[in-house]
Parts: sequence; C-alpha cells; structure tokens
Amino acid sequence: MVTQQYKPAKFILIIFSFLFLSSCTSSRLVGSWEFIDLYDGIVTEIDTLKSKENNSKYGTGTLTFNKDNSFTSMEESGSYQRKSKTLKMKYPAVDTVVMNISYVSKDYLLLSAGKDPKTWFYRKK
Repeated sequence: MVTQQYKPAKFILIIFSFLFLSSCTSSRLVGSWEFIDLYDGIVTEIDTLKSKENNSKYGTGTLTFNKDNSFTSMEESGSYQRKSKTLKMKYPAVDTVVMNISYVSKDYLLLSAGKDPKTWFYRKK
C-alpha cells in the first residue's frame, strides 16, 4: 500500500526532471558565440578543436542567440527556430538558412550546412 502512494509522486518527479533537462539543452544555444573556424564536411566532435585559436582565414565574428528567438550575426539581425538538431535562421529579405546543430554544449557549438557540407566552429564568449 505504501508504494502505491509514491507512484504518482515518482511519475511527477520524472516528468519534471525530463522537462528541466530538455529546457537546459535548448537554452545552451542562447548567448554569444565567437566564430573560430570553418571546416569542410560535417564535424561532430570538438575534442581536437578545443585548443584551436581564433585565427581563421575566414575572419572573425560573433553569433548571438537571444531568448526571444532573435539572433545577430555579422551586424545583421533575424529570427530563429530550433527543432531538435535543426536550426532555421531567417534574415530580413533573404531565404531561411537551415543549419544542422552537429554539437552544442555550454562552451562549444558546431553548425553544419550545404550540399558540400561545411561546419562552423564557435566557442562561447
């Protein structure tokens, strides 16, 4: 009898934990990201990239995602939608850019896209 009293409490705790964890993963994207480099192909691991310095031949820049689903990149603003590992970025007067989130953590972000895929490597500012 005692175990039945705790079943609803356990169920509620499990659901709360799941919602909390899913909100944490989506909030990892929010913030300012420093562009480090661009790579050919789809890169999904950051182990060898962690020590990479920001001296890319592609230049420098910051990509900022806000909680209100707006973003700023290269002095351009737009809106974004994230669904699982897909990121849709809409700039004014430009078609929506669809990026794949290859990797995201509290410190690193890998975005990939294209027919000949490229991967953009960012570090949290």
